[in-house]
This record gives sequence, C-alpha cells and structure tokens, in this order.
Amino acid sequence: MQHEHKTDRHIRTSIIDVAKRAGVSPSTVSRVINGTATVSSDKKRLVEAAIQDLNFEPNRFARSLIINRSEIIGVIIDRSIRYATANVLVQLEEHAASRGYMSMVFTIDRPFHDNLQTLLAKYNSVSIDGLIVIAPRTGLPEQVAKADINIPVVVISSQLEDIGVPMVGEDQYQGAYKMVNFLAGLGHKQIWHVSGGMDWFDEQQRRRGWNDALLDHGLSANRKDLRAGSWNPQKTYEMMQKADLSTAPDAIFVASDHMAMAAIAALKSRGIAVPKDISVVGYDDTEGAEYASSPLTTVLQDLPFVARKAVELLINMIDGEEVPMVTRIEPKLIVRESAIAR
Repeated sequence: MQHEHKTDRHIRTSIIDVAKRAGVSPSTVSRVINGTATVSSDKKRLVEAAIQDLNFEPNRFARSLIINRSEIIGVIIDRSIRYATANVLVQLEEHAASRGYMSMVFTIDRPFHDNLQTLLAKYNSVSIDGLIVIAPRTGLPEQVAKADINIPVVVISSQLEDIGVPMVGEDQYQGAYKMVNFLAGLGHKQIWHVSGGMDWFDEQQRRRGWNDALLDHGLSANRKDLRAGSWNPQKTYEMMQKADLSTAPDAIFVASDHMAMAAIAALKSRGIAVPKDISVVGYDDTEGAEYASSPLTTVLQDLPFVARKAVELLINMIDGEEVPMVTRIEPKLIVRESAIAR
C-alpha cells in the first residue's frame, strides 16, 4: 500500500490573490504597491485591507525593477564596537525599516583601505541605494572620502569636519566642555580626566573640551591630571586602584559611564567616598547610570536622533536633494548625585 506523503508548505501570497480579495485587477494592486499611478481612494483602501488580511509582502526584487531602486542601504560599522556605536546601529536599522529600507550590515577593521574596497565590491553586487558608515576611529572617514563611491554616502562620526562626504554626529567637544564647566562652577579646582582610546574621535574631542574648559576657568590642564586609558572598565578599575592620590583631585571626569562606575568602585575599595571626597562624572548616559552606587552625573548622547538624522540625510540624497556637509547634534548635561559643590 502506498501512503501519500503530505508536507506543510508555505504558499507565498501573490498579487493575484490580493486582487481577488480586493475585487480589483492585478494591475491596480501593482499601482498601489509601487505608487506608479493614481488610484481612487476607495480602491486603494480595498487593496491595503487585502494586503493586511493576507499578510502580503511584495517581492523586493520585482519592485526594484519597477521603481529603479533596491530599497536597500548598506551599513558599515567599525568592529571595535562600544555601547554607543552598537546603539546607533540598532536605532539606524529600525529607522531605515520605518522608511521602507532594508539594511545590509558589514563590520570593518584595519587596514581600512583594503577592507573598505572588499566591502564596496560586495555592496556593488546587490546594487544598494546608499551607504552609511559608522566611523568612530581615526582613519576610516578619510578612506571613505578617498574611495570611488558612486552612490550617496553619509558618515556617522564625532570627527565633525568637512571631508567632502556628509557627516553627522554628537558634538563631543561641547559635551566635555559643558561637563568641566559644570564642575568648575561647583568650585572644583583640580579636575582629572581618565581618557578613552585616543584613536577614537570621541576621546580626542572630549579631551579637547576638558582642556579648553579648564583653561577658560584659569585652571591647570597639566599632563599629570590626564590619566590615559582605554574604554575598558576593568583597566580603569586597576588604574584607579594604583593611582597616586597623595594630591587627590577634587573631581574626575571619566570618558564613559562604564569606566566611571569602575573608577567609583576602585575609589571605594581604597576608602574614598564619592562624591563626599571626590566627585566623579561620566559620559554617555548609559542605561543604568542613574542606578550606580552614586547616581552618575553625565552627558546624554541622543543616539536615536543621530541614527534618524543619518537615515534622513541619506534618503534625501537618494532623492536628489542637497544636504549639509556637517550636522552637529548638541549633547545634554544630566545632573545627578556623583558631583557636589566644594
């Protein structure tokens, strides 16, 4: 006896199915989906209702042939990922999707020139409409500017210089300046800076802001007040445990919230209370910063807005519009309990 083998197959809904459900022609459905011609509001509502009822998803490739766009954007992200860059990537993908674009993401590391060329070749095979490059470290924006890229490109970076490619990012210099200005206003005279990696634009700009704010308040910006570090909280903890505090600072401006929380823990292990003995502040307004043992005074980076702005600039370029070469996003000071007046 032969037994019939049955399988559960997902049968893809077609334009014809949608047309039957809506009671219109397949060409009307196509016009509604692609926006290629005017359709009466009544028929449009019927088609949209049928699409929703049938969970119809138009074939992206077929649609791209009609509208002459792939509706895909490329995203290149430096693989030296921190909280901030990862957050930007998530927000960017979500906002691109809300605008009807799929994101194709690749990571990149040094050597940037060679690896960028390899990724551009991959993107060329799928005909992306535009490219966003998340470039927190030195070297990558310059390689993007030099590359022969014949599609719209936007760079997300705190370098914030006109390199011939539109760039958007948080103004890290102003964020650091605001923080040190705040500390000086509380009466702090000796303000250390525990830095992140100096090959990051974020840290370069934050260090400049720290230095200039001190000078503007007539305070010293000595090399001994700079504690060079990386973005690693464990290394920050170890450094602060070993730091010579015989001439302890009034305050410490730490390059990130994760590092700041590690610094507070190290100081506590040495019997030094924050903020009673030393004020400690961070940067990023990382999730959980308000729940630290000393709720962190910090600088908020509006990363969702940076991502939305990058997508907006890119789509405007795809649509043939001119965009500014540099778009600065103003950071915001968040005052909590880890810094007090002296």
